[in-house]
Amino acid sequence: LVIMNLLYTVDNNFVPQLAANICSVVSNHSGIQDITFHVFSNGITEDNQRLLQEMVTEYNQNLVFYDISNFKDALGFDLDTSGWNEIVLARLLMAHFLPNEIERVIYLDGDTIVLGDIALLWNQDLKGCVVGMVPEPTVGPSRLNDLDLNGCLYHNAGVLLVDLKQWRSTCCEDQLLDYCERRSGRLFANDQDALNAVLKDKICSLSPAFNYSNIFDYYPFIFLNSLMPGFSDENSFNTARSKPIVVHYLGEERPWRRGNTHRFNNEYHYYLSETFWKDAKDEDGWGAYFLAWRTFNFLTRPFPQLRYKVISGLIPAFLKYRASQRNK
Repeated sequence: LVIMNLLYTVDNNFVPQLAANICSVVSNHSGIQDITFHVFSNGITEDNQRLLQEMVTEYNQNLVFYDISNFKDALGFDLDTSGWNEIVLARLLMAHFLPNEIERVIYLDGDTIVLGDIALLWNQDLKGCVVGMVPEPTVGPSRLNDLDLNGCLYHNAGVLLVDLKQWRSTCCEDQLLDYCERRSGRLFANDQDALNAVLKDKICSLSPAFNYSNIFDYYPFIFLNSLMPGFSDENSFNTARSKPIVVHYLGEERPWRRGNTHRFNNEYHYYLSETFWKDAKDEDGWGAYFLAWRTFNFLTRPFPQLRYKVISGLIPAFLKYRASQRNK
């Protein structure tokens, strides 16, 4: 029996989201293959580990924790993450922490939920590539130039399908870490930028259905295709929009923040309600932000080009604010 391997990197604050994700995976899985959930833990408490283990055991699946509290030692250098949570860098070390016998793995960000059979992703043909990723068509030309990606698609790293055997044999980890060290503090999205720059000719582009974020709701296909021609064909895009397999809660509008109106808010809360963390409280303090966000979306919906320009200008400011809050 081939075991399907899923990997997450989370800290203790994200345990409810992890539990909801695991519940969503099992609930929608065809059951043809057993699943092992691999969790790179950065400070998950013993109580939470025990509850997660109990939950996965009830599903007749397997769960393995890896203590990565010292993952920065494995990096071998200090990295300025420019406001992003540094734990995301741990996914670059998957071959370092995971056993050698694991030859294929799906990596999922903690802010994802699975609404279809994850085996559909697991069984994707990587066509000889090292990793499968979904394109992110809203990335601007200046960033593409900075990463030497002219003529290449840029991809989001929130969902990865990785040929770990080839990842190891081609020394991807060393190449990626070397690139991060050389570009420290000068990469907008750190490891995601590194994955795109280093593996650009080894990435298999996957359907938006496997990493569906709200950018695919905010902009029409014709506009996104004008930004990044060939990121998807229109039929695949429309199918993904109507029935995504993996939903990625990108941006600030997330279902665990009170007052959000995310399209897949109810789905997250449904799966959370099926876990030991069903009473987890939503984050307060987002009311004014979401009111302004809804107003902005309403006013700019007929003008995708204007919306795109405004958002592109605001993102760096958001990151500076996030960095200042994290450093307090």
